[in-house]
Amino acid sequence: MLKIALILETSGGGSGRHVLDLAQGLSERGHAVTVIWSPLRADDGFRDRLFEMNRVRNVTVDLHRSVGLHDLKGFRDLAKVLKNSGPFDILHAHSSKAGALTRLLPKRGPVRIYTPHALRTMDPAISRLGYTIYGTIERMLALRGDPVIAVSQKERAHAVQLGLSPQQVSCIPNGASPVEGANRDRARAEMGLAPTDFAVGFVGRMVDQKNPQLFVEALRAATHHAPNIKGVMMGDGPLMEEVRTLAKDLPIELLGWCDAPSLIYGLDTLCITSRYEALAYSFLEALQAHVPLVTTPVGGAEETVQDGKTGYVLPQDPTPDALAAPLVSLATDPDRHRAFQEATAVLARERSIEKMVDATIALYQTSLTDFAVLPSHKAGQASG
Repeated sequence: MLKIALILETSGGGSGRHVLDLAQGLSERGHAVTVIWSPLRADDGFRDRLFEMNRVRNVTVDLHRSVGLHDLKGFRDLAKVLKNSGPFDILHAHSSKAGALTRLLPKRGPVRIYTPHALRTMDPAISRLGYTIYGTIERMLALRGDPVIAVSQKERAHAVQLGLSPQQVSCIPNGASPVEGANRDRARAEMGLAPTDFAVGFVGRMVDQKNPQLFVEALRAATHHAPNIKGVMMGDGPLMEEVRTLAKDLPIELLGWCDAPSLIYGLDTLCITSRYEALAYSFLEALQAHVPLVTTPVGGAEETVQDGKTGYVLPQDPTPDALAAPLVSLATDPDRHRAFQEATAVLARERSIEKMVDATIALYQTSLTDFAVLPSHKAGQASG
């Protein structure tokens, strides 16, 4: 049995969901799991699911998203929590803030592992100065030798290009499971779709990274050639009002925050317009729902899209017309769309939570074996 601490600052979005999936899977395999999380930006859904996990211990520590003097207190508090809650075999930090603070802890003791969930330098809109600063931080922290887990091949390639050792960075894609009780007809009824509607979905926060404006403009172009196309946008955020204005008079339903994993089952195609991703969970949810994908070439495309078979991967920064073309192709060719659905169902079996958890445990065990021979680890164990 391993004693594992999963540490994170932000619990919203994919990183929070990943930690919960991992915590549940690890505990079901008999490992002792403690989730150490910050309540400052905690997502209600994260709290609810975490508190339902009777076999998973959870401890809070105040960590801030921004960089500042408060990080000194956060670092001390995190070290205190780990000392009081431990000892641990594995400290597995998720996202940049938890990853930095955890890797700055004294070297001896438990093995430290870092999952970035999209390195900050992957953002194509980042300034040259920002890229230099964040890239330098990642390279310096990586010199401590801690294993890094990328959740997609694209993220791993970026980390290596950034200067991290190829031997240090492993790729363990996120996984997902079918949604219990999900039903296509019920989902379509809830979204107000008619039987003849070809439903194209967008799932995500209404923020610049997700580029929801591109989705709206692509739907505008697509409906000129395929009037049966209807857009469904799930999510909310600071760009919501701009999106609402752009979508006025278009056949697009704005659902806000909703049970997207269940509603995806009612879609005919999911469209990913993000500027960058590590591996968005909407990719995996679409696979489990057997929904073909049309996506920009972000992280996760390599793992979840077989171009021309389960979906289409577009060039970087596609125009609305370029994005509209494959949507029209699928909407107007039922046989092709059916073939894509069948191929997606086959691929879904390879992208499970179980495979993700098993691969993570294997990395833990390999890291413990490698780390056990280091004098600092032996000294740490002896002094504990």
